[in-house]
Amino acid sequence: MSALREEVELQRELAGEAEEQVTVVEVTVAPPAPQPRVEPSSPVLARLLRMADAYRRSGAPYQAMEMYFELVEGHDGAAEALMARDRLMDICEQYEREGKMRQARSLYERLL
Repeated sequence: MSALREEVELQRELAGEAEEQVTVVEVTVAPPAPQPRVEPSSPVLARLLRMADAYRRSGAPYQAMEMYFELVEGHDGAAEALMARDRLMDICEQYEREGKMRQARSLYERLL
């Protein structure tokens, strides 16, 4: 007998109720959604990502964005491509905060 049924029966006995049929409902939890496959990191891709980050830090955002897009579009599934996509999303959000909606939209559309 399951612990739940035992608890229900015990509560009924204590309350002086007549024994009745107890229906136990089992709940199944759906398995988690599958995660996208991430390819192992490549030393070359890691260097390209670091180079794009350096361009961005040094005030050359267009060169950085082009390198990020090369990673995203040419190496889908690589860890560096996912990180490059995150960095592009950060740039989009920055453009939105600055009121540069046209630039943000252009980047969002290219990311689709």
